[in-house]
Amino acid sequence: MSLDYTISHRLTAAQCNAQRELAPAQLVQQLIEIATCHADSLDFGFSRLQSLGILWVLSRISIKMDRYPQLLETYSITTWVESFNRHFSERNYLIADSAGRPIGYAHTVWMAINMRSRRPADLTVLGDLNRLVCDHPCPVETGALIRRPENPDRIHNYTFQVSDIDCNRHVNSARYVELVLNQMNLATFDTNLLRHFEIAYKHEAHCGDSVTVESQTDGDTVTTAIMAGDTPVCLARYTLTPRKPAPCGPCL
Repeated sequence: MSLDYTISHRLTAAQCNAQRELAPAQLVQQLIEIATCHADSLDFGFSRLQSLGILWVLSRISIKMDRYPQLLETYSITTWVESFNRHFSERNYLIADSAGRPIGYAHTVWMAINMRSRRPADLTVLGDLNRLVCDHPCPVETGALIRRPENPDRIHNYTFQVSDIDCNRHVNSARYVELVLNQMNLATFDTNLLRHFEIAYKHEAHCGDSVTVESQTDGDTVTTAIMAGDTPVCLARYTLTPRKPAPCGPCL
């Protein structure tokens, strides 16, 4: 039994952003997809948990990229479980180019909740899950608290619509990523690489809920809170680094 799991992708135009790279929200979707497939293959995925009245909920994502896959590039994502406890599972990811060279890493935290009460569920009903833990290294810094911006320089209001909602009838995890990044203009991402991105999901939001998106820039770091009144729905922090100039063509 393999403790890691790999899916290969070829980046299509529909999955790209304006910089002709894998869009960060699309990467988040792919991280969720491979986590779901891996968990199902090891019998602690959606089908098994649903039969027990339990649901996996994404609690936190941390992504660190040297670069993003380019249009029509083939790349792979590999995932493995870092740890389990009674209520949570931590998972790591490697994003690699077609030659297997790392171009990025990610770390996620998943919480098991009771489908009816929406309270934490007990994973010990699944038996000894620690036998599925893998010790591959993952150089992503995690755990630092993300705080609500004290002096936001950008504030926008948004009401969640039908297209924002997933199969669990709450806002799609990747949609929050799009809302966070939409606070910056296109020129910012033309000239800067989203190097390190973290988002902590705090409370569920549903169709028709209205939120305020607050962002604050401090040097190369941007902090964003999506707030429902005084309640944080999610908190995000990311770092931008200047893009390297495109290589010049041959001199004549």
